[in-house]
Amino acid sequence: MTYPAIDFLKKNLNKNHEIFEFGCGSSTLFFADRVKKVVGIETREKWFAMLNITLRQAQRDNVEITLMEDGLSNELYENFAKNSGKKFDFIIVDSIKRFLSATNSINALKPGGSIILDDSERDNYKKIFDFFAEKNFSRQDFRGVAPGQTREKNTTIFISKI
Repeated sequence: MTYPAIDFLKKNLNKNHEIFEFGCGSSTLFFADRVKKVVGIETREKWFAMLNITLRQAQRDNVEITLMEDGLSNELYENFAKNSGKKFDFIIVDSIKRFLSATNSINALKPGGSIILDDSERDNYKKIFDFFAEKNFSRQDFRGVAPGQTREKNTTIFISKI
């Protein structure tokens, strides 16, 4: 995520929030320090294993991650948040199948919840923007560089008005 998005989240996350992540990693650790619960799904075994070791060392018990290595071909992946039976304040989409993951997750949002799309500067994500505009979500863009990056990118937060 871009530094401006990270700054926004630092100011707006609280210990009552529950988050779902499509794609886990450093952001999971960031969120775990600031919210009540982080639920996530990861497709790469290496990331999954490294993150679990780090979470144990940091004694973080508010994170629940599922490994689904066949996520690209498994339709359960993009429906994971929706099928969890839980409602989330924020759903982060920073992994495979971004359109389906984002659009299938709106029913897993709490009232006023948000979907965060990283790397939203990519032209092929226009249909995601169109979908959320049709669903009457407001949008806030956070342009800038991200940790470990040298090029400008964008992180977009789509906010439910319901």
